[in-house]
Amino acid sequence: MKPLSLLFLLLLLPALSFCQTINSPSVEYSDDPSTIIEKIEITPKYTAVYFKHTAAAKGGWLELNKSIYLQDANGEDRYNYVRSEGIKLRPVKDTATTDNQEFNFTVYFEKLKPGTKAINVIERATSIMDRMSGTNYFNFYNVSLEQPDTTKKNVKTGVTLYPPLSGLNSPNYESSMGSVMTSMYNAALEAQLKFYSDKARLDEMAKIEKSYYDALMKAGFTADQALKILVSKPLLSSDMTGK
Repeated sequence: MKPLSLLFLLLLLPALSFCQTINSPSVEYSDDPSTIIEKIEITPKYTAVYFKHTAAAKGGWLELNKSIYLQDANGEDRYNYVRSEGIKLRPVKDTATTDNQEFNFTVYFEKLKPGTKAINVIERATSIMDRMSGTNYFNFYNVSLEQPDTTKKNVKTGVTLYPPLSGLNSPNYESSMGSVMTSMYNAALEAQLKFYSDKARLDEMAKIEKSYYDALMKAGFTADQALKILVSKPLLSSDMTGK
């Protein structure tokens, strides 16, 4: 090999060694359940984050704040927005023309420092007002930059495994399970009826909801907006079954 070719290869190796692609990265939690991170590419020039957003209903919209940035989840380093593809910048919006329409877009940031293990993607800090009005931003926390090992059998998924039920292969198994589920539902329904039969408890719940409504009005919401928030995001859930 010629000396110049060898020198060029030696200079190129450090750059090649810092090219990384993470498919379906692990995310601890996010503020927008309708958007996922499909892939992250780390190169010597930039960090590209590939998103997929699903608009549940026709007329739903999305936009991107140019102030979006990456943050080292384990440190203080911050990496600013460079450019984006497939999504409009605020205040211009992309609007869904059909139900369950998917939008794929990519956001490019400044390059990460070698050795970064996890990042936060922060479009905008979410305020109490945002949460009350149902406004979501592209905020993802503790996004792992280590490629998930799908070959391992004992992968933590959050699912609890229980021993198999006795009589699983019994011909009466399905009917017996149906009886069990019916009994559980009836018990939950009876507990709910008993809970709401207490007049004093109902009076107290009504006072809490009224105070919530008054607080929304005082915060600047219109009467219609306050009522919608009260209905869609009640302080006290009527669901006693744990759904």
